[in-house]
Amino acid sequence: MPLSAPIKILFATTMALAGFLLFQVQPMLAKYILPWFGGSATTWIVCMLFFQMALLAGYGYAYALSRPLPTHKQARYQIYFLALGLALLPITPSDVWKPAASDDPTVRSIALLSVSVGLPYLILSTTSPLLSRWLARLDRNLDPGRFFAASNLGSFVGLLSYPFLFERFMATQTQTIVWSWAFVLFALFFGSCAVIVMRRGEASLTAVEGEATTAPKGPDALWTWLITSTLGSVLLLATTNAITQWSAVIPFLWILPLSLYLLTFVIAFGQSGLYHRTGFAIVFLLLASASLLMDRPDTSDAFLADLMLQCLTLFFGCMICHAEMAQLQPEPARLPKFYLTIAFGGALGGLLVAIAAPLLLKDYYEHPLVLIAIAGLIVWHMLTQAKNEHSQLMRSLSLGALLVFIGGLGAAVTNGVSGQSLIVERVRNFYGVVKIVKQDVDDPQDYSLAMQQAGVDQGSQFQSPEKHMVPACAFDTTSGLGLALANQAKRRDKGPQTPLRIGIVGLGAGMVAALGREGDQITYYELNPAVLDLVNRHFSFVRDGKATTNVLLGDGRLVLERQLDAGQPQQFDVLVMNAFRGASPPMHLMTKEAFELYLAHLAPNGLLAVNFELDTFEMAPLHRGMADLFGLEVGWFETRKGNECDDPISWALYSKDKAFFDVAEIKSARSQWRDQAQSKLIWTDKSSNLMSIVNWSRE
Repeated sequence: MPLSAPIKILFATTMALAGFLLFQVQPMLAKYILPWFGGSATTWIVCMLFFQMALLAGYGYAYALSRPLPTHKQARYQIYFLALGLALLPITPSDVWKPAASDDPTVRSIALLSVSVGLPYLILSTTSPLLSRWLARLDRNLDPGRFFAASNLGSFVGLLSYPFLFERFMATQTQTIVWSWAFVLFALFFGSCAVIVMRRGEASLTAVEGEATTAPKGPDALWTWLITSTLGSVLLLATTNAITQWSAVIPFLWILPLSLYLLTFVIAFGQSGLYHRTGFAIVFLLLASASLLMDRPDTSDAFLADLMLQCLTLFFGCMICHAEMAQLQPEPARLPKFYLTIAFGGALGGLLVAIAAPLLLKDYYEHPLVLIAIAGLIVWHMLTQAKNEHSQLMRSLSLGALLVFIGGLGAAVTNGVSGQSLIVERVRNFYGVVKIVKQDVDDPQDYSLAMQQAGVDQGSQFQSPEKHMVPACAFDTTSGLGLALANQAKRRDKGPQTPLRIGIVGLGAGMVAALGREGDQITYYELNPAVLDLVNRHFSFVRDGKATTNVLLGDGRLVLERQLDAGQPQQFDVLVMNAFRGASPPMHLMTKEAFELYLAHLAPNGLLAVNFELDTFEMAPLHRGMADLFGLEVGWFETRKGNECDDPISWALYSKDKAFFDVAEIKSARSQWRDQAQSKLIWTDKSSNLMSIVNWSRE
C-alpha cells in the first residue's frame, strides 16, 4: 500500500533530525571535555573513536533486531529503547569525571562519554537502518536510499551549524541542554514512526516480509568493504591529527575534515557519476606526494596552504575509498550487512589511530602509512581492473603521477632517516610526541639537548660544563621573565636575595629553575608525565637549581582549581604560564575564568608572566583585554633575535603593582605591541574564537 505524503515527510524528518543530532553532539561534547584533558589534540581522536564504536553498536543492534523479529515487534521494542534513552537525559557531563591525575585518559574519556551520551547516541545511530528497512516493508515501491539524503542533509547541518551558530552564541552547558530537548523531539518523531508501523498490522507486514527477495548478485565483497572503510577512517583521523599538530585544538579544525569525509560518502553513494577512478587517482597521488614533503608551517599563510593541501588530500583519498566501496554495494537484502561492515571499518580505523598507533608507532607515522596504503589500492586497481578502461594518455598520466608519489615518498624517507641520528629519545603518548634532539653538535660550546613537541622547542640545555646552567635567551636574566623575578616587589623592598614563591604551568626542559635563588620555592604543574621522565633523564635544571623545586602532575588549571577548592591558595609572587610553546596551545589557559584562578593564587603585588606566542597568532588584543577586565597593567617584553637566539619567545607581564612598571630597567626593556594597536579582546570558557587572533600579516 503506497504511503501518504505526510508519513513520508515524518520518516524523512526523523532521519534528518537523527543525522543532525548524531553529528552535532560530537564536536559539542569534545569541546566540553577538552579542557579536562589538557586541551590535547588526541581528545578529539578518542571522542571520534567512541562515536565510531557507538555507531557500530547501533548498526549491530539494528541488524540483530531486524533479522529474527517481524517489523511491528521491532517497532515496539524500539519504543521501549527510546523510553530508556529519555530517562538518561540530559547529556551534560558531570564534573566527577574531571581527572585527578595525569595518567592516560583514554579509558576515562570513553567511560565519560558512555555514561553521558552513550545510549542516546546508540539510539540515534539505529534510526537510518531501521527506518529504511521499515519503509521498504511499508511500501515496496519506495527507494529507501532516497531517504538517506535527508539523513545526510541533517548531518551536514548539524556539523556546520555548530562552529558558526551554536558554539558562537551558546555556553557549552546550554548546548548540552538544548541538544537533550532536541532528542526529546526526535523521540516523539521516531515513536510516531513506530506507531505507524505497528498499526499497519502484523498480517500485512508479515506477508510482505515473507515474499521472495531478489537473488544475490554474487558473493559478498566483504574484505573490500572492510579495507576501504577502514582506510577512509584512518585517513580522516590521521589528517585531523596532522592539522591540529600545527594549530590550536578547536571544533572548526575537527569539523572541516569530518565534513569532507561525510561529503565523500554523499557523492560516492548519491552522485557516483562524479567519480572517475583514474582522474581521482592521479590527483590523489600528486597531492599525497606534496603532503609527505610538508614542513611545519611558520606563518598564517603557510598554515592555510597546508590546511588546504591536507583537506584536498583527505577528500580525494576518501573519495577513492568510498566510491570503490559504493560500486560493490549489494542488493537491498544484503544492505544491512554492507552498512554494518562499513561501520565496523570506521570503528577499526578509530582503534588503529587512537589506540594502536600511540602504542606501536613512536611518531605520527600513521598519516604517511595510510597515504601509502591508499596509493597501493590505486596501484592494485590499475594492475587488475583498469587495463582496458582508459586511453593510453590516461594510463601514462597515471604512471607519471605514481612516479611522482614514489619520488616524494623517497624524499620524505630520506629526510626522516637523515634526522634520526640527532634524536636521542622519542616518546609518544596521549598528549603527543616529545623528542630529545641534539643541536649544534659541531660546536662544543653551543652543543645542546633540546626538547621538542610538534617540531617546536620546549626548552634546551647546553652540554658544556661552563654553560650547563645557563638557560636559553628567552629565559635568561635579561628576558622578560628574568626581569620579573629580579624586580618583583619583595626583592625591590627587601633585597635581591629575598626568597620568592614561584609557580610555573608547563615544565618543558625546566629552564626556569635555573633562575631560582637560594630559598626560592618553585612549583611546576606539568600535564604530560613523559615530559617529567625526560627531564629527569636528560636535563639537570630542576635537579641542580638553587631553589627547592616540586613538580605536580596534571593539567595546570585543574590542579590549581583543586588547590583553591581545598583552601590552599598558593600566594605565588610570580606565576608563569609556560604551557604555550607548542603547535596546539591549550586555549583554556587564556580565558576569563582561568585568569580569575591565577589571580586567586597570586600574592599581593604578584606578577603573572605569559609567553603565549605563536607566529600564526597575534595575542596583543587578548593580553590588553584581559588586563583591562581585571584592572591590571600589562607590558610586552620582546626578546630580540641574536647570535644565540634564533627562535625567541617573548613575554607579557601582568600585575596590579604599578611600581613594577616604573622601575628604570623595566621601562627600558618594555616593547611596543607588535600590532601597533589598542584593540582589546576577551575570551571566556564559553567563547574563545581562534579566528579572532589569527595573524594575517606577519611574514
